[in-house]
Amino acid sequence: MFTSLRSRLWSTYVLIVIMVLAVCSVGLIYALRQSPLLYRQVINQIDVSSELLVRRLNPLVDRSRERFIQAFQTESRDIDTNVALFDRNGQFLATNIAGSEIALQLIAQQVDFEMQDGADVSLFAGGERNKDWFYTVRSLGDNYYVLTAMIKPVFQFSTIVKDEFMSPLLQAGAIVLIFAFFISLIISNWIALPLKHITQSAEALSEGDLVEIPLEGPKEVQQLASTFNLMSKKITAGAQSQREFVANVSHELKTPLTSIQGYAQAILDGTVESKPAIDKAANVILIETNRLHRLVMDLLTLARLEAGTANIQHSEVHIQALLANMVDKFSIQAEKQAIQLHIDRIPDVVIMGDGDRFAQVFSNLIDNALKFTPEKGQVRISAEIANQDIMIKVADTGLGIPEVDREKIFDRFYQSETSRKYGKKKGFGLGLSIAREIIQSHHGKIWVEDNAGRGSVFVVKLPIHRNKS
Repeated sequence: MFTSLRSRLWSTYVLIVIMVLAVCSVGLIYALRQSPLLYRQVINQIDVSSELLVRRLNPLVDRSRERFIQAFQTESRDIDTNVALFDRNGQFLATNIAGSEIALQLIAQQVDFEMQDGADVSLFAGGERNKDWFYTVRSLGDNYYVLTAMIKPVFQFSTIVKDEFMSPLLQAGAIVLIFAFFISLIISNWIALPLKHITQSAEALSEGDLVEIPLEGPKEVQQLASTFNLMSKKITAGAQSQREFVANVSHELKTPLTSIQGYAQAILDGTVESKPAIDKAANVILIETNRLHRLVMDLLTLARLEAGTANIQHSEVHIQALLANMVDKFSIQAEKQAIQLHIDRIPDVVIMGDGDRFAQVFSNLIDNALKFTPEKGQVRISAEIANQDIMIKVADTGLGIPEVDREKIFDRFYQSETSRKYGKKKGFGLGLSIAREIIQSHHGKIWVEDNAGRGSVFVVKLPIHRNKS
């Protein structure tokens, strides 16, 4: 019970409706108990009685005191409310109901007749036997006042609820609950339908299918659907990357293994007999073995970097010295290829990280730039400070990278058609993947830009180390 979204919404609405009705009812009952509205009949009766008696006695005020008191007793005999006659000094003269003299005189003692003359009905608290009275005062000529009063009725809380509120409360509650049922139906469908789509997409994803979830329903559910779509795409992309990774590794291993197997078989079969032929076969086996070794080491390095288990040292690294060493390292290679290798003025800043790993990154970038730059081309290294970071650029005037390849160039084993066609040295397509992981592990970024149609620009962004002392 109450396990579905619809039933929980319905039960929530029922509780809210009951709570609201209860609070409103208690508030109304309390307000009515303190308000004259509940005593309107009593107040009206006092007003009517007072007005009627004043009209009857006004023509008789000129009579003598004794005759006027007799007239008062005669005219007030048929009035249901308690009325009393007082002179201007507040002296009690007469009343229409025997036994109420003390209570009416007590009210008169606390009331200023001149201030209360003609005023609205007032409440007198703490009368005889602690009873409260409603009263009003009206003048008769210049010598008399009429006090009209009734005991304030006491209404029991249960009586008010039973007689005044129970029936309309139940009717209103039934109507609101019916509306709440239909509203909960609409809202539950509004919320549950996108959640149902998410469930269906999750089931499809578990079977290897990507189902896009439409963004509908409440904002929070839309955010959940959007996050799930993004997660699904990443999972699908990860699965696809894993399949491509296995295929690429298999492809990269196949060629050297085939060569090793072929030449080893030839030596064993005696097909290769002469000393030069055997030396050639052994040399090929050694070259391919070294190639396999480099591939395995690159894969191991990449796996450790991605898992965060690589051994990375943290020390101060001077960018100016690091890049100068890189230029010295590749100057001979650039001279042999007739390529101009320039380094601009580099800011003397310090970064924190593994100097050997940074050297690995810039070695890869400079080597790639020289590899894909033709003779008489140019490779330029520059750097500039941007806020709290240093931006290092390696630009070349080589073949460039097509725009469609720039987002994929850092993927494992990815090689653009340009590199496949014009590369001077066969690689595995792991260098840039390793470079990206190294830079990201140092809280930096690396990306590639177009060099105005004349080659490529690789940009490395790293945080500058600030000495807190």
